Amino acid sequence: MDYSREMLCRLWLQNADAASWNAVRKLLRQYGSAEKVWDAFSPEMKKELSDKGYRQLSEYRNLGRDRQLMELDRMGVNISLASMADFPARLKSIPDAPDILFVRGKLPPETMPAVAIVGSRHDTRYGREQTKRIARELAESGVAVISGLARGIDTAAHEGALEGNGVTVAVLGNGIKSVYPPENRELAQRILQSGGAVISEFAPDSEPLPFHFPIRNRLIAGLADALLLIEARHRSGTASTVNHALAQGKEVFALPGNVGAPGSELPLQLLKEGAGICTEGADILDYMGWRRQEKQLTLFDAPSETETDPVLKALELEEKTFEELLEETGMSAPELGAQLTLLEMEGKVARLGGRAYQKT
Repeated sequence: MDYSREMLCRLWLQNADAASWNAVRKLLRQYGSAEKVWDAFSPEMKKELSDKGYRQLSEYRNLGRDRQLMELDRMGVNISLASMADFPARLKSIPDAPDILFVRGKLPPETMPAVAIVGSRHDTRYGREQTKRIARELAESGVAVISGLARGIDTAAHEGALEGNGVTVAVLGNGIKSVYPPENRELAQRILQSGGAVISEFAPDSEPLPFHFPIRNRLIAGLADALLLIEARHRSGTASTVNHALAQGKEVFALPGNVGAPGSELPLQLLKEGAGICTEGADILDYMGWRRQEKQLTLFDAPSETETDPVLKALELEEKTFEELLEETGMSAPELGAQLTLLEMEGKVARLGGRAYQKT
């Protein structure tokens, strides 16, 4: 893509990662354009940028504007300014809207409904499985899934969308040149290969600094029509995403969890305050008025093993003791013992302390 001199200078300004965006905006207002900031660049700008921010821009200025652009082109990264036609329309109207985005892959069309799915990095098996299932159901119905590629619920949301052969977008809290956490590099590649996108508003070389993530969270909410919270404590980074969604006028849903469980704190609070309850993708589809694409059943469709095996069905949501399984399955003790042994050998059930079992 051919970029104007103004865009190249705007890209240069983005590298002042140590300076606040308000400081950069002040310079743009003062000089009228990024080109004029480039042309007038001098030590006097330290007053706005800070010594470190000024030093960063000096280093990138000495390298030349084209060098970074060539590297971004090599990585397949596109640059989108708020003034450009390809800039996401949903983001233009949010409070503190971003001015620039770095995009790998392809953002979904504006007409495609989108749901942000967020939650704790310290997810439970229940939260992880429910996230994947709901994300898969939404993706199968033509809804884009937006999340932050973080550990835990974010990862499960992206994976569920991919399982549903859908579109998912990952919004990074660091620069576009790297993936954080590193174990999600392969997941990011799968997102791109499936037709989704990985995006960031931070300078391409930016590290995943703690203060980046609350800033990033407004974009996760902004790219979606609605937000679904899975698991989170009252005091968590996820709470900022929920607050952004509420401030942006987005519909907020929550998955109920076990009373007393740490991850149920924020979802249950939101449900008490009027958030929509979501236990399946259809809850969001129906409330939002989006048409569902019903799965076509054939004569070859068969129920899953979890649906047919009473022990696996009983262990679907939580661990249970041998006595609880006896009562729930209606099996005799010898029958249950034999079935549990078989499932253990097949790696489908794990034995815990106190004669308890859980599904693996």
